[in-house]
Amino acid sequence: MKKRICILCLLTVFSVGFLSANVKMNLELGPVYTYFGSRTSSGSGHTSWTTHTGGLNVLFGAEFVKNFGVYVSANFAFGRYYWGKESYQTHYEGTRSPAGVTYAIDSQFGFFYVFHPSKNFDLRLGAGLGIGGSGYNKPLSKSQANIGGGVDLNISYMFTKMIGIYGGVSDTLYAPVYTETQISSTRSIKDTDVSGKIANSLNIKAGIRLVF
Repeated sequence: MKKRICILCLLTVFSVGFLSANVKMNLELGPVYTYFGSRTSSGSGHTSWTTHTGGLNVLFGAEFVKNFGVYVSANFAFGRYYWGKESYQTHYEGTRSPAGVTYAIDSQFGFFYVFHPSKNFDLRLGAGLGIGGSGYNKPLSKSQANIGGGVDLNISYMFTKMIGIYGGVSDTLYAPVYTETQISSTRSIKDTDVSGKIANSLNIKAGIRLVF
């Protein structure tokens, strides 16, 4: 029942927004740098892996109802190396390993408020649900599915009514809800326990902004 009420409220918000005469939709597209890290704590220590990646950022937003709006964003970032670490009371080890590919793919679905300090400048602050996937494939592969929440901060400048540029950052904290780790060429371990696990995706982005 509660789920149906939440869905009805969201549909109502979307309907009011898109039926409003002052709806302003925008599309943002450009390069993104992503730093992704995942950590698992156990007993008196922890293991972690991190990667620096680059790729594409896409965001679609709709502004309505006195500067409020909704947005959907996605980052597709890839790299070649990852850093693995083990840290315990009497032991520490860190290695930089080449991989065929490392990847950090994440998205946000949420609401934002936009400030208009001047005619051509916009400052947008958003927050929402985060869903993503990450991993690497060599020497032994690891992949994980992530669910969490994050924030998105963007500054944009419009040269015309339709064309401008943007720059910003987004940061999402995740709980890895599913992890699959390959331990040999024929065997892998699957894990759905989120206890002691946390992941983070930090993105720096810039590009072209289209308003219509």
